[in-house]
Amino acid sequence: MDVKDRVREYWDRRSSDYDRSPGHSGLEDLWKDVLRTVFERRMRILDIGTGTGFLAILLAELGHDVTGIDISEGMLSTARRKAEERGIEIDFRIADAENLPFEDSDFDATICRHVLWTLPNPDRAVSEWVRVVSHGGKVVVIDGSWQGSSLGRAIGRCLVALYEGRNPLRSTGYDGDLSKHLPLHRTMSKHAVLELMRGAGISRTRVMDLEWLRAKLLEGKPFFYRLAWGNRSYFLVEGIKEV
Repeated sequence: MDVKDRVREYWDRRSSDYDRSPGHSGLEDLWKDVLRTVFERRMRILDIGTGTGFLAILLAELGHDVTGIDISEGMLSTARRKAEERGIEIDFRIADAENLPFEDSDFDATICRHVLWTLPNPDRAVSEWVRVVSHGGKVVVIDGSWQGSSLGRAIGRCLVALYEGRNPLRSTGYDGDLSKHLPLHRTMSKHAVLELMRGAGISRTRVMDLEWLRAKLLEGKPFFYRLAWGNRSYFLVEGIKEV
């Protein structure tokens, strides 16, 4: 089984419980406020690594024409069900974030959330995202620092998994040595994203701090959520395709 097959298998397994974790759902009105500041007019937006469709659904409700892709059919099945329940039309389809099945300049913008750290070739992925965006379009990345080696964080993540009804032995990260094949798995930062964007020809970059949003998501949660996910960077990086 190759790296992407293993990644796909992991997210297929997580699709049934993914939305239970804070950070992956919740605070929809606040997320819409953030999205409004990024996308000020109606756009054709590609949501890359859409997962269970959280951002895609919010963007569609804001009036955008949204296509959502993911490598996991399990995730997409959940996304399609959620969109149908809310009466929203979104084109969800299986696709590889590093090899997009679209023509050059098919979209006005791309967005991804919690995706770059899962990719074996993040530089190729960002180049693809830039390719499918039209001149003057936007590339948007939402991500954060997810991994940590401290005992406290490891205990916190195990307790979170138990609280959410998941197997803590299979829910705290990728199995075996898979992470070794993912360059940003343990080194994700806004600086890494900026470097990838600039290397792919993106200019006029801007960083938005989202740590306040993560803090909101953890409010009222048991202490072990803060133990697992607190005190970590969370950010949005956007840039413009000008060449």
